Amino acid sequence: MSNIAEVKNMKNLVLSYELTWRDEDDKKFLKSKEWRDIRLVILNRNDYTCSYCGFRSDKRMQVNHINGDPKNHSKENLEVICGLCHMILHSGLWCEIKKSIVLFKKSKYTQNEIINFTRKMRTEGIEDDEIIKFLELDEKVEWKQDHEYLSQLFGFILSFKPPR
Repeated sequence: MSNIAEVKNMKNLVLSYELTWRDEDDKKFLKSKEWRDIRLVILNRNDYTCSYCGFRSDKRMQVNHINGDPKNHSKENLEVICGLCHMILHSGLWCEIKKSIVLFKKSKYTQNEIINFTRKMRTEGIEDDEIIKFLELDEKVEWKQDHEYLSQLFGFILSFKPPR
């Protein structure tokens, strides 16, 4: 787990959504050897470390298209991102479809710090309600497809508990 203080050196994380959706050719490309090779280069270049929260892991790290264009596979347009930060960048899917992000107007912390504290506290077995209270997340709001609106909000990713 990266040190929370290191977040200051990371890219600023804000809620966003997809501007361009992947078509069938894009989905096919993501299964190709060419993409696997490009992905591995980017993961190695960035030492398997998320550009937004500093989390590092040899497993399950993702590669994000910085400009949102799923056809632009230039090395300058690709970055390593953890699954949690990727959910924040694609909040429309996770708020509206999957119902696994809750939005708030206020927080004591930045979105980057929210991700780091949430990850750390979950490993300690702390429940969502306690984490939300610690982060001082307040005033729930609805998701709207508006970048300016979303950039002022904070997303909290709900825990994924297996059904009993």
